[in-house]
Amino acid sequence: MVKKKSLFKALKILRPYQWSKNLLVFLPIFLAQDFNFQNFQVGLICFVVFSLTASIVYIINDIVDLKYDKKHRYKKFRPLASGLINLKECWLLIFVLLVIDLIFIKNLNINFYILIFIYFVFSNLYTLHLKKIIIIDIITLGMLYSFRVIGGGLVLDIPLSIWLISFSFFFFFSMASLKRLMEIIDGSKNINFQIPGRGYLKKDQYFISTISSSSGMLSVLILILYINSDDVQNLYSNSNILWGVCIVLVYWISRINILTTRHQIKIDPIFFALKDKISYLCLLTIITLIITSKFI
Repeated sequence: MVKKKSLFKALKILRPYQWSKNLLVFLPIFLAQDFNFQNFQVGLICFVVFSLTASIVYIINDIVDLKYDKKHRYKKFRPLASGLINLKECWLLIFVLLVIDLIFIKNLNINFYILIFIYFVFSNLYTLHLKKIIIIDIITLGMLYSFRVIGGGLVLDIPLSIWLISFSFFFFFSMASLKRLMEIIDGSKNINFQIPGRGYLKKDQYFISTISSSSGMLSVLILILYINSDDVQNLYSNSNILWGVCIVLVYWISRINILTTRHQIKIDPIFFALKDKISYLCLLTIITLIITSKFI
């Protein structure tokens, strides 16, 4: 019974629900349409490495943010802030995860080694300092999401176009902005309110909302330019169908921005999408359009 309780505490602080974000490593395989068992196997190892590395960063983040989390409306229920787990257990978990991570990563190429190292460094820089600097924190989050996509390409030696990298950054910059917007709206109505451990004020709400929606639409514009490139013409039988993907993305980005502004989204927008039926319908539509444009 005690062991089960300890396991539950460990899993909770690892935030396994966040690992779903690392499915982005499979995006290059899907877009390159290079499906085979070996690629899936290597992609799965890449997914595990990113997930374990992210969990290490989450634990470090909880240690660094302990005093802020105790005062936060929701974060005070995190395992460390609520006292479910102590600092000694946290450092032990970090050591165990690091060892497992090294066992998995030895099977991957040098380019991925470099990328995962940069990801780990930037993630911890974000935790220790960058998240306190306005705008820089959002840019860093957008980069960290993009690293997952780039990692999926590097680990399988799949060439990544500047279109995909640019789209990824601006799309995830938009999502990171929404995350900050949600935190600001969730804060006090006091004009001098400041998010604990962050640099944003209540009066920054309009600006953050603007850059979120504009960067989201910019990512769609990049996709439109990509659709008209020679790469797409050679890869898809009927690239015109991909315009439907742009329309779906415009709808989804606009909807999630409106829901955040109305305070109907109170968690990370990406995590919200993983629970949202309409988001799944949009994803299914996009996948269907991509497959259709390939074979029709």
